[in-house]
Amino acid sequence: MLGLLGGLSIFAIAAVQRLRWEETKGYAELVLSRPVGRINWMGSYLAVAFAGSGLILLALGTATGLGWSMAAGDFSPFPRVLAMALSKVPPVWAIIGTAALLYGWLPRISSLLSWLILGAWIFTEMLWEVGIVGWSAMQWTPFAYAHYIIPIHELPVVPLVLLAVIAAALSGIGLWRFNNRSIGQN
Repeated sequence: MLGLLGGLSIFAIAAVQRLRWEETKGYAELVLSRPVGRINWMGSYLAVAFAGSGLILLALGTATGLGWSMAAGDFSPFPRVLAMALSKVPPVWAIIGTAALLYGWLPRISSLLSWLILGAWIFTEMLWEVGIVGWSAMQWTPFAYAHYIIPIHELPVVPLVLLAVIAAALSGIGLWRFNNRSIGQN
């Protein structure tokens, strides 16, 4: 699971940090000098990050489920495998929301902070895997709420919905802050 969520988390942060790259290169100022609103501009990048991560997990779940089902000659595991893959969407979205908040609020150090936070979450997962930290420490990461140790039929939906709501709130705050700050000077 660490590899899957780690890879998708890298995609998520890179998609959001592309905004900062465009800002530092002067492209954002050029685009925003046209009739493109700041919220629309940043929102389009966030939409790609959110939709892209969801589509990657949908494709992964579909391919894995079909492969497993065809190998077993039984398609009954397909919905379970697809659901397991899609349950990883809210944790990845929480990472996107965190990166968006940091970009909107602290653009100069948003990249560093995003990678440090992701690194801390991955490190916590690794420490939990080897038994150094307990599950209570793991629950401070978004990865815990769709973890592989929780059977899909026992996976609570409410924490996943809350993660999606938190991701939307963090993104909204990041959008609001980006809309109210100077471009290229922070």
